[in-house]
Amino acid sequence: MQNRYFLGVDLGTTMVAAVLVNCENSVISGKSISNFQYPEFGLDSIKRIQNGLDQNSVKKLQQKAIATINTLIDDIKKETPFDYNDIESVAIAGNTVMEMALCGYPLISLSKPPYRPTADISFPNKTDSLPNFYLKNRELFIFPILDGFVGGDTVASIYYLDVEKRDKPIFLADFGTNVEIVIGNKHKIYSTSAPAGPAFEGGNIKYGMTAEIGAISDVKLEDGVFKLKTINNAKPKGICGSGIMSLVHELLKENIIDRNGRILPPDLIDSESYSIIDTKNGGNEVVLYFDDKTNIRFFQEDVRQFQLAKSAVKSASEILMEKFKIFSNDDFDVYLSGTFGSHIKPEIIDLIDILPFKGKRINFISDSVLSGCQKYITSKLPEREKDLSNIIKISKNFPLSGSKLFEKHFIENISFLP
Repeated sequence: MQNRYFLGVDLGTTMVAAVLVNCENSVISGKSISNFQYPEFGLDSIKRIQNGLDQNSVKKLQQKAIATINTLIDDIKKETPFDYNDIESVAIAGNTVMEMALCGYPLISLSKPPYRPTADISFPNKTDSLPNFYLKNRELFIFPILDGFVGGDTVASIYYLDVEKRDKPIFLADFGTNVEIVIGNKHKIYSTSAPAGPAFEGGNIKYGMTAEIGAISDVKLEDGVFKLKTINNAKPKGICGSGIMSLVHELLKENIIDRNGRILPPDLIDSESYSIIDTKNGGNEVVLYFDDKTNIRFFQEDVRQFQLAKSAVKSASEILMEKFKIFSNDDFDVYLSGTFGSHIKPEIIDLIDILPFKGKRINFISDSVLSGCQKYITSKLPEREKDLSNIIKISKNFPLSGSKLFEKHFIENISFLP
């Protein structure tokens, strides 16, 4: 008897993840790798747009995206042998840039106001439309997009969490190269994209890296000594998003950086932690890890990149809450999704001042996008079509590009709380 499998793909700007499930909705295998578009075509969505403005240039992005997914399929195949024909259907979700590039649509309409795809965009329903894709003549579903910077990945997350069926509002922030934010219930769903940049995935950080083997994922500072956790307990090679968040938390807690984000000189630090600061290069640098070959540091510019990212998320969240008419002390559920999800404690989220509310119970999801893909490919056709149709019907996106209100919030939220 032939095996029946389904493939879900989270086509991220930096990382791409895939999951193979069977007809009983059991996960057979899952893998993730860096997007082959990165870093050749830039760290973030803006750089990808600039590298895919016309038909010829976007083909290069398309080829890299398909090659990434093909490699993931082969990686899964090595672990769980199967025939390509055993996979019946594929569901893919990514932001608007990733999905358009995958399908070979030029990105020029996303490069200028109103930053939206052209009206004639339609996604294929067969894998044969993707050149050189390993899976031939398979059913293909690409999640619909809501706007220029709120794409199918956000729809997949909304779908996974059944936002359109809930009585009580839900707040969702999906942390990736950009941070998509959703507030909604069965009556209305509001969304926006915070222009946070790649700092939460290790981008624009001197020793930053994606969540791979050797990445520092958690940091503790006790009596001037760092205690580090790395992925797979490997030797430290750099620091990923969860490590950056926990490091900033420790530096704030120990008063090594002040509310304005300044790394203090040793003589202004009232603890043994002064010893982690090196001033030999003319500035204040945090020495996170060193041995004979490796010297991992956190610089003033790294703190600034983190501040810009956290301010973007908090500001976008505040604006969306105002639009939805929901307040910080109201009763709503909070979900955070992203590769750092299982590593970050709520007290870290509160101290680094990244959300406009404190003390909420936070539900962490490692990948709501991939979970949405898995849910779709294993659900019955009439039900999933009805759910997605309802999501699109009650959803409204609030773009922040060029918003004076966003600029006002952004300036106010640059500093950390006292």
